[in-house]
Amino acid sequence: MREVLRRAGVSCLAVSLVLLATPSPSAAAEDDGARAVAMLQLCSGGAAAEHGGLQVAQASSTSPSPTPSPSPTPLIGPPTSSGGPQILVPQPLPTPKGPSPVPLPSSSPAPSGSPPGQVIEQVSAPPSSSPLPAPSASAGLIASPTPAASAVPQPGETLSPNDYAILGDHVYGIDKPGEPKDLDGHVTILYQQGVLGGDHAHYDGKRYIDITGHPFVKNAAGDTTLYADSVRFDTVTQKATLINGRGESTQGVEQGKLHFKGTTMVTDRAGVTHVDRANLTTCENPRGGYHLESKTLDIYPGDKAVAKSVVVFLGALAILYLPVVVISLRQEQIGTRRNPGFIPLIGYDQAEGFWVKARIGFSPSEYYYGYYRIEEYTKIGLGLGYVGTLKRKDGRRQTDINFFRQANRIQQTTNNNLTFQDQENFSTATRGSLAVNYTSNYGPLTSLPAQLTINAALDHGDTRGDRQNYNYQRTSTGSISATNNYGFSDHLQMSPNLQNDVSVSYTNSTSGTYYGVAGTNTSTLHYQTLTHYIGRSYDYNLIFDRYNASVQSNVQKEPELQIRPLTPIFPNFRAVPITSQYTLGFYNDPAANIATSRGEARLQFGPSQAHILASDFSATVTAQQDYYGTGDEKAQIAQQASLSTPLFGHLQNTISYSESHVNGPLAQPFTFDPLSNGLKQANDVLRIFNGDTYTFSLTATTFFNRQAQALGYQLQSRPSSRSTLLLSGSYQPGPGFGFDRTSVQVATPFGYKSDLQIATFIDWKNHMRLVSKNIYYRHIVGDCYELRASYNEDLKQVYFTVTLLAFPSQTANFGIGQAASLNSVIPGNFSSAAFTQGGTPYNP
Repeated sequence: MREVLRRAGVSCLAVSLVLLATPSPSAAAEDDGARAVAMLQLCSGGAAAEHGGLQVAQASSTSPSPTPSPSPTPLIGPPTSSGGPQILVPQPLPTPKGPSPVPLPSSSPAPSGSPPGQVIEQVSAPPSSSPLPAPSASAGLIASPTPAASAVPQPGETLSPNDYAILGDHVYGIDKPGEPKDLDGHVTILYQQGVLGGDHAHYDGKRYIDITGHPFVKNAAGDTTLYADSVRFDTVTQKATLINGRGESTQGVEQGKLHFKGTTMVTDRAGVTHVDRANLTTCENPRGGYHLESKTLDIYPGDKAVAKSVVVFLGALAILYLPVVVISLRQEQIGTRRNPGFIPLIGYDQAEGFWVKARIGFSPSEYYYGYYRIEEYTKIGLGLGYVGTLKRKDGRRQTDINFFRQANRIQQTTNNNLTFQDQENFSTATRGSLAVNYTSNYGPLTSLPAQLTINAALDHGDTRGDRQNYNYQRTSTGSISATNNYGFSDHLQMSPNLQNDVSVSYTNSTSGTYYGVAGTNTSTLHYQTLTHYIGRSYDYNLIFDRYNASVQSNVQKEPELQIRPLTPIFPNFRAVPITSQYTLGFYNDPAANIATSRGEARLQFGPSQAHILASDFSATVTAQQDYYGTGDEKAQIAQQASLSTPLFGHLQNTISYSESHVNGPLAQPFTFDPLSNGLKQANDVLRIFNGDTYTFSLTATTFFNRQAQALGYQLQSRPSSRSTLLLSGSYQPGPGFGFDRTSVQVATPFGYKSDLQIATFIDWKNHMRLVSKNIYYRHIVGDCYELRASYNEDLKQVYFTVTLLAFPSQTANFGIGQAASLNSVIPGNFSSAAFTQGGTPYNP
């Protein structure tokens, strides 16, 4: 017997109900005579909206029986003719040895030659690691060992975006249009955005299908699974409504899973999930970690999760209330405008009192996002800010705004700070930018004149490489000073080997009377050209640099020619390579009140390297000679050499020597090329090591000045795989000197999943007291979050943070008594921890 189910008056893709008798006695004994396989509702969403009912049409007895086909895989697709619905023809398939799960339907385009849509494949009910009850093993698709399973759509069959298909073991109902029907056993609904399954389904004959018996919903990407007591599927809108739903997702989570639940969940065909009375956490045991409870929660796949009316719980204790929380599901650091974080910072400062700093994010679209700043200080007052980014959909323009207003109760003032930046691509060859930075007060407790900076630029270029730039900059500090700069630059690519750059700028600076000092007004016109030519053997730079200023102070080049050979002087002499550079020019030095010519030759011999008796030797010599139009001459020679020798496999000694000799006037005739002082210096470094267990080094230095120099020492040791010790300091020979302060840095385990790190100094001359102590403590709670505490003795500061382990690169955290969060702690580099959020200072 064969029945065809279709919508009345609507051309459906293919909807069939096939009742197959078992072909063999053994199969009959196994299935007690027969097994029913049901396929319902493979119709377009538009057709379902127009005709809400189902009709059961009995197949005509005169219909031709299906004939065997060379292809064993039937295709669900558009009807091949307009003569009625297409029928799925069951084909005899080999009996599989056992059930094997097939990958979930993918939302990627179908292969060439197949109808666009979703490939229908068999899916098993996903396992759940959630502490809540998971669906039983029977909640899945039709089992495949029986021959009747050949009626199940096979891989290669596709669903269009508005289509869906229903699979089940048994179907019950009245064979009339618009009548309700029931399906039992491995009920599965396949649609474009995922799979919905359960043990039982009821169709009301018009629009809704209710799934009960361990129902679940899994998205097409396979990274999000929802469970519920019951699910209602809307065949018109393809929305799934879950009662007492709970779910888990790995989307946007770097470690672990994101767990959420609510009284009601609704997922639409776009994959967006709406949750009422939501509970959200990344901990496997929320009572032992943290969780958020919100009135509503909206999850946008691959973008964000937006919760409203949120209460933050640490264990069973409610600690914070937030009106809106935006959690980014993108791989972006906390502190950026797309992902500002959702937990405020709480702390205390002697000057500002207790304070709370919060960022409330918003992101209605990928073209408009940002956050609101709310900062309350008990001594200073309330501060409000706005940070936003606006983009054009075509990518031609982006505007960034950062505004903050701080009321100051102590000084009875209000500070307004603004940063504005706008960039626009007018065409493929022309773009412009405008930036404004206004600060009405530098810091909450410091009164300074308002500062304003304006930058505007217009840039034009072509594919050949020619480019022109026009720019303007204004900087002012209240009524004290103001500077305007107008600039133009032109880059001309005349050939692959020849290019020319011209830049012109005019600067005007004014200053008012300040503390009795009379104001000034100065202006400077600067003109510069640079012509660069690459020849076959030489590289040339011709520079012309002129200033016309009311107060002359800049050196002028009229002009200067630089010549650099591209090959060594003796290319065949590779043991000691020799390179050179020559400079010729006429210079005007207003500071020295002289204008004359100058020539310079610079030669470099080396670096030369050699391997002698297991030792490595390296040496370099540099010689420079200057001639001036005044008859003056200058010269200097510098040489460096080093010898490294390994000894006995656990020692290494390195000797280095450097010296320079100068001859001629120190800073004459020009002031811009003074000679350095001649010097000699030698160093000897002895390292004793044993793999990465320990390394001890001694450093001795002499300047050949008949004075005893300090001896440096350093010990790095790893007593265990999780412990580190670092000691460093110096010893100064002579009465009253001796050992200076010794730096001590230690990192060691301190209990289960805990680390203690200490950085301090031993003051040998102050009864060996420990000074400048820095203590760091880290503890992981339930593989869910990480506690970090820090104490700085010099600054009298204590910081405490909680970092969510689900977002290690984003460092999503909240804390008490912190200016910002601990971004890193020793022993990585044994440096002071940077108190930053997401790698950048918290204060934007």
